[in-house]
Amino acid sequence: MALAVEITLETLSSLYATIYMRAWYRLMGAKIGKDAEISTNLAGRYDLVEIGEKCFIADEVVLGDEDIRRGYMKLEHVRTGARVFVGNDGVVPPGAEIPDGALIGIKSKPPANDMMSEGDTWFGSPPIKLPVRQRFDGGGAVWTYEPPKWKKLMRAVFEAVHISLPTMLFITFGTWAVEAFGQSLIDGQYWNVFWMFVASSVLISLALTLVVIAIKWITMGRYEPVTKPMWSFWAMRTEAVAVMYWGMAGKVLLDHLRGTPFLPWVLRLFGAKFGKGVYMDTTDITEFDCVNVGSFVSINSLAALQTHLYEDRVMKVGRVQVGNGVTVGAGSTVLYDTKVGDFARLGPLTVVMKGEHIPPPPMGRRARQPTVHAAGSHGA
Repeated sequence: MALAVEITLETLSSLYATIYMRAWYRLMGAKIGKDAEISTNLAGRYDLVEIGEKCFIADEVVLGDEDIRRGYMKLEHVRTGARVFVGNDGVVPPGAEIPDGALIGIKSKPPANDMMSEGDTWFGSPPIKLPVRQRFDGGGAVWTYEPPKWKKLMRAVFEAVHISLPTMLFITFGTWAVEAFGQSLIDGQYWNVFWMFVASSVLISLALTLVVIAIKWITMGRYEPVTKPMWSFWAMRTEAVAVMYWGMAGKVLLDHLRGTPFLPWVLRLFGAKFGKGVYMDTTDITEFDCVNVGSFVSINSLAALQTHLYEDRVMKVGRVQVGNGVTVGAGSTVLYDTKVGDFARLGPLTVVMKGEHIPPPPMGRRARQPTVHAAGSHGA
């Protein structure tokens, strides 16, 4: 069942981070509160999941997935209160009950239920309670938690258009391809059909990627550091670009270029800055113009150069600067407003705090490239 759901969600990737995503989970049996925001796959047993009103579940959260030990599968209910925030790659284990207003940071898990109180902020695994965190005001509740009906309608229409665009393009290009070599197939010219099929696949992948590049520049222009509330049109536009980037360009081309010299070339067209000789085994970039990567950098599998956070339903965008010769370990996240010095080495699953500066190693130790494990702060 879990595998079937994962495969189904691959075809629904254009729904990610839209208001239509919660309708899908309700159909699957999950209890989703009013105005809850779900970015991507919950990966849980949906009948056991209950999300409160106005919560925000960020990218790639594992929420209530089964726990298998010593030959037994353990399933328990998972509940959140209202206005709970669970950050990117967070893990909410079976049986967790997160109180109202709590924040679980990026790559973090909540503590035992009896240790949590309303409004807590927890980060890490094992989790550490942060006594304070930076709060953001997006210009009032109408821009964050209490949007008027006309804003909801505008977002529904806008997202309906951009989630239908990938499917429309797939159908259009697929029809053209069949018309191009269909007669040759009927005539039995299988060798010609083979080469026409290969050429069509390459050209369609490139064309779909170029469409996303064009949409990025037309709708967003050049990204700069900025702070915008979730219900602003700017935030809606950038989410649309991100969804099409991952759901269309990522699926048809970029994921296949991971680990090759060609991926940085394509990402430069989106506005990202890369030096020469960059090894990149991830496509996890959103505000492309805010990413500056030096030469001979290795960015390993599932690492993220995360140029934004979404705390308090306010989107904060900043720059990420990675120096020359840096290694970013698998599964690591470098948050915005950060600078990683030349030849630094970030170990796997490292989180670099926003605003942090990782210095370059001393000249005499650069050959060994010591590993830095940076602790994150209050990420999304």
